[in-house]
Amino acid sequence: MSHAISWQPQEGPQTAFVICPALECMYGGAVGGGKTDGLLGDYIRGMEYGPAWRGVYFRRYFPDMDDVIHRSMEIFGPVYGDKCYSKSKYTWNFPNGAVLQFRACEKDMDIYKFQGQQYTWIGFDELTQWATPFPYTYMFTRLRSAKGAPVRMRCATNPGGPGHSWVKARFIDPMPPGQGLHVETESGNRFWRVFIPSKLEDNKILMEKDPNYSDRIYEVGDPMLAKALREGDWNIVAGAAIPEWDPNVHVIDPAPIPHDRPIWRSMDWGFDTPYACGWLFPDNEGNIILGHELYGWSGQPNVGTRELPSQVRRKIETFESTSEIYVPVGLLDPQCWEQGGLPSQIAKELGGRALGWKPWPKGKDSRIQQKQMLHEFLAVVNGKSRLRIMRHCRHTIRTLPILPRDKNNIEDVDTNAEDHAYDMLRGGLTKKMPTRDQLRKRAMRRRLMNTGYVTADELRGGGF
Repeated sequence: MSHAISWQPQEGPQTAFVICPALECMYGGAVGGGKTDGLLGDYIRGMEYGPAWRGVYFRRYFPDMDDVIHRSMEIFGPVYGDKCYSKSKYTWNFPNGAVLQFRACEKDMDIYKFQGQQYTWIGFDELTQWATPFPYTYMFTRLRSAKGAPVRMRCATNPGGPGHSWVKARFIDPMPPGQGLHVETESGNRFWRVFIPSKLEDNKILMEKDPNYSDRIYEVGDPMLAKALREGDWNIVAGAAIPEWDPNVHVIDPAPIPHDRPIWRSMDWGFDTPYACGWLFPDNEGNIILGHELYGWSGQPNVGTRELPSQVRRKIETFESTSEIYVPVGLLDPQCWEQGGLPSQIAKELGGRALGWKPWPKGKDSRIQQKQMLHEFLAVVNGKSRLRIMRHCRHTIRTLPILPRDKNNIEDVDTNAEDHAYDMLRGGLTKKMPTRDQLRKRAMRRRLMNTGYVTADELRGGGF
């Protein structure tokens, strides 16, 4: 590098990240891969532009910035002196006019504090800690250069966290590691988006100074969590809230929803975030099957379609009428009720007697108990589960296994994550299940309504 500095990138992924010419680049994967050094080192590469080089380094929570600031003092301090750093403003003001700010953005709306600012370098550390892509994508509007300096968007993270789904969809799924993706803008321009993976072995300094660190990762106690952290595998979720998930057991091939079973719907409402509506029914053994889902997303993880309740109601009506299924009752998100138990305007617009439906009863609001119930239904015993999901319910299948635990309450899920299908499912499991005798009687009544007769087996109380 042409300028004096007390740091050089390590050979391998860290160097590849620091010299990457792409506009947008993510670095990381496994723990111990040197992400913080990578971000700070990437900022260094533009310091020669002086006053034209303005950077901002984000963490979601400011207390998490302590180690970053300390590391920046170790890298910048020996060359520029500690006096260049303002402890009150959390900012490096370098002698040649370059600037690096350390900032936090805990809530999505906090990012508007940066409206009117402009930066040539923007870095997000532990990107999966943001549940939605909005803070990250909004800062592209702040990424501009009026003095000829290049612009770069950089981020680093491990798998897991409330934003695992959208980060994986943006950086992991569309492209092979290190090869990048040509992204075309609405105006027809193109830019490169790249993911550069790193593993603990790539951080040779740490491996040399602390060779036993790798062993301590497995002391976390959860083998899957340890594997995700150690290997940086994005298909294994660090801290998954639903560890029972096994697609070979829980996912089944699509089939028509049978007309001779009681069917009910469960719904978690969302406007800016997705809504999730599911249709459930029991099989012959009293196990539950999720036969269909209606999921309101914009094509981006955890971003809703902003549809009105009346629009969603019509979609529900259309599905039930075209499928010729009778759904006497649905369970609705308890947040759609006002204090005192009265339905909100959302609940009223989603349905009522005027539509030929029974009103949505208020779902039960007992998150911890319902989560435990979901664990029991998903438990795999002798290769079988009491809950199965048809393959075309792709958003439930997509979001359920990557849902993280709440870091403040391990008995709950992280509600900042894309938990809408989960909420729909746990709410739907609270419906009181009919007995086999009740199922038989309902089948008899339905056959009488449709054909005018019942079978001899049904009269004798036989099975279906």
